[in-house]
Amino acid sequence: MLRTLKIVAATSTLLVVNLAQADRGEDWLAGKSSGKPAITYSGAPIELKYGHPSPPASVLVPVAQANIKRIAAATNGKLLIKEYGSGSLFGAKDGFKGVRTGVGEWGICYPTYEGRGMALSRVWEQPFITPSNPMAATRVAQELASKYFVPEFKKQGVSWGNYVAFKPSDVLSKKPIRKIEDLQGMKIGAQGFSPEIAKALGVALVNLPYPELYTALQQGIIDAVFWVDAGFIPFKLHEVAKYHTALALTGGGAWTCYNTEAVAKLPPDIHQVFMRGLEPFAMQSVKVSGVDFAAKAVDAYKAANVEMITLAPAELKRFKDKLQPLVDAWADDLEKDKIPARALLKDIQTLSAKYQSMTPDELMKLSIENPVIVNP
Repeated sequence: MLRTLKIVAATSTLLVVNLAQADRGEDWLAGKSSGKPAITYSGAPIELKYGHPSPPASVLVPVAQANIKRIAAATNGKLLIKEYGSGSLFGAKDGFKGVRTGVGEWGICYPTYEGRGMALSRVWEQPFITPSNPMAATRVAQELASKYFVPEFKKQGVSWGNYVAFKPSDVLSKKPIRKIEDLQGMKIGAQGFSPEIAKALGVALVNLPYPELYTALQQGIIDAVFWVDAGFIPFKLHEVAKYHTALALTGGGAWTCYNTEAVAKLPPDIHQVFMRGLEPFAMQSVKVSGVDFAAKAVDAYKAANVEMITLAPAELKRFKDKLQPLVDAWADDLEKDKIPARALLKDIQTLSAKYQSMTPDELMKLSIENPVIVNP
């Protein structure tokens, strides 16, 4: 009889086309990398339920499915994972509760829905904090997890899994944005965007479901959208908004957490496969959604006659100077409660400088050969 653990995992809900491309990450998913642990566990296969909120068309679903096959092969069939998509086990807002109570042992856990209790984990929502290289952001988060994020996850009764960083948000608009004043008075569609940032930029936020953004742009309900390429293109927003301004404004992503006790009970060799795979699985997910898709989006923008705007360095500095007081206020507020926000910001800056210029292949190699194992 199979021992059964119910496991839920997270991926983003970005809808995109299939991007199959041979690379180091795909080789890892195919089991071609070295350093595989010897599997000595001889008991019955352990079956894990893997659920996520992504629809079948998500670019991250093929990555997750390939990882399921990799785990089965790496454990000689002793760890079998069955995928459950579209949030069928528990919803994104219930991740921490679901994992903590054992509804699932691994799942999407959004700090955004946990209020002030996870302030440091929400650092990526601050303007111009997330490195523009999203794979670098994933590595930075992994290295800083034990010091800053694990304690917040432990307070929720779970363990840190990994962080799939999204590419920081840009703006797609119906009129060109070349300076900060061009944003004034705009109605901008966005979800999970800070109202403080919107106020500082002089824009009005309009919270709309993603499928409604196209019509809202078309009808003039909104003038622009803060999002990423892997959202703009699949929802065809570039058909009605013809100006893309690179800002790399705010970050975000998908976190996973796991049930500490359940994963600790895995046989040591199986446990090693699970733990060592967390970072490279996240890294390949980021590469596919935030790097590969962004590169392919260039052709889609060109075909749709979208003007690609890169702000002058002096103008980008104006944006950063305008929003830096918000970051300072966020940090000062946390420091009053003895929460080390400023130390976190400094560490992110230091590590971002270290990893920002590394190539996707270099970062993928690092995560495979030297993954940061984050202990509970």
